[in-house]
Amino acid sequence: MLKSTIICPVCGGPISIQHDDKVNRCEYCANPVLGPSQSRDCVNHSGVLAKATCHVCGDLICEDCMERRAGDYGGKLFTIVNCTKKACIEESKWARPINEKYEKLINMDWADRSDNFILRASGLGAVIMMVFELIFILTMLYIQYFTPYGIVSSVSFFLFPGDAIIVMGLVVVGMNILGNLLGAILLQTSLQVHLHERQLGSGIALMILVIVEAIYLMYRGIFFNLSTFPDQLIVQVLLTAFLFATILIFIGAWMAISNGAKKRKQLKNAREKLGLSK
Repeated sequence: MLKSTIICPVCGGPISIQHDDKVNRCEYCANPVLGPSQSRDCVNHSGVLAKATCHVCGDLICEDCMERRAGDYGGKLFTIVNCTKKACIEESKWARPINEKYEKLINMDWADRSDNFILRASGLGAVIMMVFELIFILTMLYIQYFTPYGIVSSVSFFLFPGDAIIVMGLVVVGMNILGNLLGAILLQTSLQVHLHERQLGSGIALMILVIVEAIYLMYRGIFFNLSTFPDQLIVQVLLTAFLFATILIFIGAWMAISNGAKKRKQLKNAREKLGLSK
């Protein structure tokens, strides 16, 4: 006698109904499908409609008999359900139990809009800073080598002819590579400020980094004597771009610190309310 076949609602694969009164599993994704004549009641409580199927044994269980878990499997986050049998709990240990009350208390949907703004502001500022650093190094090379205001033009050589060109090139490139490194760290840190568990630390780090970047830029400006460069338009354009990027990063960092502190307090209050250990 041929068994009936249905389509799996999860992966679309064919499921051969082997048991009319038991759970059948899709051979492609292991999704459980109830048998046509199977009772929809909880296996432990007659007359109580089941809410889920244990992913291990396939029994139908109600809210009181289930344990929800969340875990990473193959790089994807899965939410599973198991019953309270010892063997099923043991098989489910790869995923962490979900505390429904705790999850409700630490719900942070209130921060979605502000976190999105924080990511956009700090991310845009960090990108502008990276572009600024690239243009800055090209500008410094131009001033030092192609204008009469560079150190190369004022110093013929130190020890032998031509060594000033080499030394100044190494100084300009070396100092600005450090600036580019700071910009890259700023960008990487700005991508972390919207993550709940890293927001406070990332916001503080971002604030410190932008201050260090500002101090280092002032040092480079003094070192290269940009205040006396005749074409101040170049300096003004660079300074404007830097200030705009700094303001965006500063706003993002400040909001990240504020949101991060509120979230940390929310987590602390939730743990205290439920008596959970740290």
